Amino acid sequence: MWLKYIIISFFLSGISDTTWKMAGEVAPSSVNSYLFIFHIFALLSAMVAFFITKRRIKKDELFLGMVIGFSLIAGGIFSLKAIILLPGIVFFPISSCASLLLVTMFASMIWKEKPTIRQAIGLIIACISIILIAI
Repeated sequence: MWLKYIIISFFLSGISDTTWKMAGEVAPSSVNSYLFIFHIFALLSAMVAFFITKRRIKKDELFLGMVIGFSLIAGGIFSLKAIILLPGIVFFPISSCASLLLVTMFASMIWKEKPTIRQAIGLIIACISIILIAI
């Protein structure tokens, strides 16, 4: 069951990253408009999901959503600026490597998930591979 979600996420993330690069290449002066449209669509999608499920939003969920939203918008602004300055073949591998490391670090600190030796070695090899591909 989880494999289906990972495969769907993989393809949708690839499409999303491609559109980010297209926005940076086609109209670098209008990246803020792209980000605005992107997040308005996300907000509308979330509102549809909210009304379909008919759940109440708790205060801590609202706060967490606002923090996540702010970090996504700030990250999007900096990512699009980097996409304009760097070739996609350099930006996306380095960004992926940094994401791998940060997610592993936060999972270890916040949820006390300890990677096994095999997982740590795999993470190191993956990051080295990503950097070598980017260079």
